[in-house]
Amino acid sequence: MLLCTLAGSVLATPQRIVSLTPHITEQLFAIGAGAQVIAVDDASDWPPEVKRLPRIANYQSLNLERLLALEPDLVILWDGYQQEIRAQLQHWQIPVLEMHSARLDDLPSDLRQLGAATGHQPQAEALARRLEQRMAHLKAQQQSQSRVRVFFQLWNPPLTTVARGGWIQDAIALCGGENPFADSLVPYPQVDLEQVLVQAPELIITTQEASALQFWQRWPTLPAVARAQLQTLQPDRLQRLTPRTLDGVEELCRLIHGARAAKTQ
Repeated sequence: MLLCTLAGSVLATPQRIVSLTPHITEQLFAIGAGAQVIAVDDASDWPPEVKRLPRIANYQSLNLERLLALEPDLVILWDGYQQEIRAQLQHWQIPVLEMHSARLDDLPSDLRQLGAATGHQPQAEALARRLEQRMAHLKAQQQSQSRVRVFFQLWNPPLTTVARGGWIQDAIALCGGENPFADSLVPYPQVDLEQVLVQAPELIITTQEASALQFWQRWPTLPAVARAQLQTLQPDRLQRLTPRTLDGVEELCRLIHGARAAKTQ
């Protein structure tokens, strides 16, 4: 079976894999390919056994000398975000697999692609189907629910949120949230405080520490503040596209439902 090609040659199932993005690392372990992973990037920290692996890269740079010494037979990176690293790898004729992870619905296909590339197709297919079933169930649950105005505080300062083109916005929409910044031109726009206040969000969520939400207490008439709907989410579950993302989506749906109920109290 053809798994990966480089300069026209056929590569066997890789046994020395380097992952350069946390969500790819987690996906590899989730489909049973963890034993083939020999090194990761600085941010990869799940599952716990990842912490024993060598760290050879960060988000935008690579320790090329150390990578070459490890003699990988496949490096997996996130397309569109690590192009400079990709160019280095191609120069040294290191086999590369680029993953396209942008939307929530990409998760099952990511798992299937990794399963095919690593020789773990049955495990990947089984997991992908379970996740598809969970997503379908969540969508069915939320279909008839009323909308809730949500501001997702990805970061502050600067005040940064999410928009269409990313899986967090997909999750907000799936859960019945109405994001006033969904139509922004970039997936993670920086916004002005006045823009948020005028939208009067009924729920403000962050993946930062809870203290990052105290800022909003200055506006006690804001619906989210008046109804005590300033909430936090565990960041890795929603900000990394992995099987745990569905846990994050379910948690997000519960928070949005809570804000929906608070409107009637």
